[in-house]
Amino acid sequence: MATNYIYTYGYNNEEGALALMEMRAFFGYTATNKVVLSPISIDPSRSVFIREKMHVLLEADSQEELIARAHEYGRWDESFKVIFMKHDCLKEQSGFGNAERLQFTRTIGNEMPGSLDLKNPDQVYAVTVLEGRFYFGKYEKSRPVWLDHVNKPQGYSTALNARTARTLVNILNPHAESLKLIDPCCGIGTLLVEAASMDISMIGRDKNPLACIGARENLAHYNYPLGMDVQVGLIQDVEGSYDAAVLDLPYNLYTHSSYDQQVDLIHHAARIADRVLIVTIEPMDEAIEAAGLQIIDRAETIKQRFKREVLLCEKN
Repeated sequence: MATNYIYTYGYNNEEGALALMEMRAFFGYTATNKVVLSPISIDPSRSVFIREKMHVLLEADSQEELIARAHEYGRWDESFKVIFMKHDCLKEQSGFGNAERLQFTRTIGNEMPGSLDLKNPDQVYAVTVLEGRFYFGKYEKSRPVWLDHVNKPQGYSTALNARTARTLVNILNPHAESLKLIDPCCGIGTLLVEAASMDISMIGRDKNPLACIGARENLAHYNYPLGMDVQVGLIQDVEGSYDAAVLDLPYNLYTHSSYDQQVDLIHHAARIADRVLIVTIEPMDEAIEAAGLQIIDRAETIKQRFKREVLLCEKN
């Protein structure tokens, strides 16, 4: 049997479209019920939307079958506990109220070797039911790494927040490959910080020297490598080629660019990268197509009164 993983998701309506865009990048499909079954393994702490992950060890047609085989898992020298992994699809399943879930996990635990430890177990296991199938496996809870990056030493009000920045990095490089990435308008380095926290290397560049100083300070604050390479300069002067670039088009009072200037930024991003993730508050479809890029996915994200559109593009 091929190894599978189950992920549960949590997001609100404002973030839903972006969460599903990241889900498509990770797994290649959209699960609107907030639970994903996939052979693809993702560290759940990479995503601000993934709540938990099960490494499936056993699946069965019934509770009885799962219970009958529970003795095959765990070790005599291991302490453990078993939890029930809840998700939205359970609303469609009858007979899985709190009492039933608790009884199910207790029965599984009683059949397993090792010692039960509800407070500090060596291993946490989980059971769940999805579309009529029963699953048991190792449990992993997502850690909100991004929360540490909310109060960076340097920042400004209209910068991407840490949640959105982390999601954009995941969309740009969903499987943490050794890609050559660049943020040519990096500002104070919000995306660089999130990338570095996931061991993803990304070059930063900005025409504002003070922004570059702020980006370096933010990276240093978290002991992330200054080797992320934050450079002062225009995107027009970037040489060489990159696997992917992220372009958060400037729009606020202090960094506003005209439509023509934004079009120029898009053309240069297309010049240097095979894949470009564009964030904009204005419709840019025509300019993107004129730059030789094809939009392959999109989503909207909202921060206060600002509605941003996220567009994942590839060269035609």
